[in-house]
Amino acid sequence: MSWNVSRVSSLQMNQFNRDYISQATLALQKAGQELSTGLKADLFADLGPRASVALTLRAREENTQAYTTSNSLLESKLEAMLISVDAVRDQTSEVLELSLVSASSSSLGAGALQAQARAALEGTVATMNTSYNGDHLFSGTASDQAPLTRWSEVNATTGLSPEEVLSDIVGTGPTSVAEADAMISEIEAFFASTNSADPDRNFEATMYNGTPLLDASGDPSTRITARINEGQELVYGVQANDEPFRETLKGLAMLSLVDVSQIEDSATYTRWMEVVNTALSSGTQGALESSSSIGFNQQVVATTQEQLNDMSLVQRTQISDYESVDPYEAATMVSSLETQLQASYSVTARLSQMSLLNYL
Repeated sequence: MSWNVSRVSSLQMNQFNRDYISQATLALQKAGQELSTGLKADLFADLGPRASVALTLRAREENTQAYTTSNSLLESKLEAMLISVDAVRDQTSEVLELSLVSASSSSLGAGALQAQARAALEGTVATMNTSYNGDHLFSGTASDQAPLTRWSEVNATTGLSPEEVLSDIVGTGPTSVAEADAMISEIEAFFASTNSADPDRNFEATMYNGTPLLDASGDPSTRITARINEGQELVYGVQANDEPFRETLKGLAMLSLVDVSQIEDSATYTRWMEVVNTALSSGTQGALESSSSIGFNQQVVATTQEQLNDMSLVQRTQISDYESVDPYEAATMVSSLETQLQASYSVTARLSQMSLLNYL
């Protein structure tokens, strides 16, 4: 009687089975992950050199999403700016209407002008001090501080309030055309910030706290800009020291400082009201132009957002082509591996129960 001895021992067979089961288990885990996520578990192993293309596309998509998010914030910011500018224009228009009616005679409602102008002045300052997400909208690049000092509030830097500076100029009001012209000249110098004799008595010292119109070199200061796409910047800064708002504040201040119904000389009254109405009209028109500019910027951002969304769709489709797995293939692979593992477990179990003694 002869015996045939296998060249592979039972120990080796068990080791082979364990190795196979370990590899199949790892493959099943990978296939299960791909089935649940819909994405390749090991991008570099599956794509090889093409993995760099997928990574580049994903980096571009992240950049696109960053622009989309920042532009959404900018859209909200522009909307807040537009609402604020329109509110200032509406308040000014109401005062201008009454002022125009009273332009030729103090008997036609001039007595109500001072109170209405003071309310509009306070409202304009409060509106221009609007902030969004902690940034003051009309302070220029110095957005960490409110642009305008309130009318009766003392400026911490100069120790003066806007009302105090301008009241020193006007006193009890003009009594003649010459006196009115002298006061108007000083008031204009204040709002133009051209008082070199006493710089503290300038608009951009006592009343305005944001980015000045001109830098230390006398050049226009840098305006707030936003990068809305690769290679595309948008200059959108509207400041409280822009001419339309300085004109608005000047006209409202002139009415707040002087009860024009008490100006007895008709020529002086007419001269004062002429300057007031010119300033308010200029401010209203300028505010309308600022609103149009903001609206144009809103359209630019909206168009850019559409382009970014289209680009994102293309990029995400391309990324999916590289990184996604076929769910049917993934499910088939999982099923096949499960079957193989079950068979391997069954064989291993049978081998473990086998013994030479069973055949003796």
